[in-house]
Amino acid sequence: MADRALYKLLEFVKPENNFTLDNVPQAPDYNLKDNWLALPDTKGYELLVPSSEYSSVNNSDIDVFYIHPTGFFEKKWNFNLNKASSAYERSEVMLANQASVFNGSCNIYAPEYRQATYYSFFSNHTNGTDALDVAYSDVEAAFDFYIDNFNQGKPFFIYGHSQGALHGQRLIYNRIINSKLIDQFINAYLIGYIIPEAAFPKLFSNLSASKTESDNHSIISWSTVVEGFKRTREKTPHWTPDGWSFQNMSQKIIGSNPFNWSSSPKWVNQDDSHCSIINKSNNDVFTDLTIMEHTNSKKRIGQTKVQNFSSRINNESGLLETKGELIDKMRKMRSFTGDLHSFDVMLFWGSLRHNIDKRIKAFTK
Repeated sequence: MADRALYKLLEFVKPENNFTLDNVPQAPDYNLKDNWLALPDTKGYELLVPSSEYSSVNNSDIDVFYIHPTGFFEKKWNFNLNKASSAYERSEVMLANQASVFNGSCNIYAPEYRQATYYSFFSNHTNGTDALDVAYSDVEAAFDFYIDNFNQGKPFFIYGHSQGALHGQRLIYNRIINSKLIDQFINAYLIGYIIPEAAFPKLFSNLSASKTESDNHSIISWSTVVEGFKRTREKTPHWTPDGWSFQNMSQKIIGSNPFNWSSSPKWVNQDDSHCSIINKSNNDVFTDLTIMEHTNSKKRIGQTKVQNFSSRINNESGLLETKGELIDKMRKMRSFTGDLHSFDVMLFWGSLRHNIDKRIKAFTK
């Protein structure tokens, strides 16, 4: 997003008042199925596939706990879980184009939560981190409920994108690495939010940054850009056990290339497992952030007409760089900036789906 467009959006979504606990929406009760976006018996958008080549499982011995990214672009600090809103619809879209990658192998559990508004990541005040604390408290409560009532001792993944990945980092520290759950934990895909190399040892003391396609008890992360793109935004909020800080976006981050699952700076072409997908819904709620109400339109995903591109990890930044035919086509998008954050999962949907199966086999053999 160009700076002018970003500033315009930030002005549009900036909350009118400071964060106060008095104005926080009521916490969701995860005893109620209504507060879950996805459960194995709800049969929602998480079961979509882009073509007949793929199918979803009805019941699995493996779970995934999915934390969706930001879809709330309003002048309030936290989402109130209103199902008639565009924010809720964007969560449904994320089920379709992100959570669906797990439907061939796992039972999918995804809570709706009081996500922090987009502006929280640009606030120069504790307003933003206070809102993120509220959002995280729901994620943790939902995970505790999932473990106590649904998991039944099954192996599981943690999976999150953007704001969801940030909460996932904190959840793993607070609930997994120093508990008996570490024995059930397969891996975490924490995509699209920085994990500074310098912060990794403190966050994940007994886990590793993934280096191969099948290592377990590891953290897999990437942030997608075009070749040569550098993130100019100065800082973003980041949580560690020491509390909140604002980290430079330019520092070296943990990165893994979904085309070979290494951090090599060499360009890699996709293999036969590759499939990039697009949203095929007949609405624009995913890109038109001024829409405030649910459009009630049908959600679909499909394969992109053009598939070819290659990727590598930039050795200095850790960013996942891309180039090739599909990326050249994306350059023609009206909102194109070179930062492919919104497409972190969709570009690599097939490769990620295939990798999930490999890690399950490695864990259960």
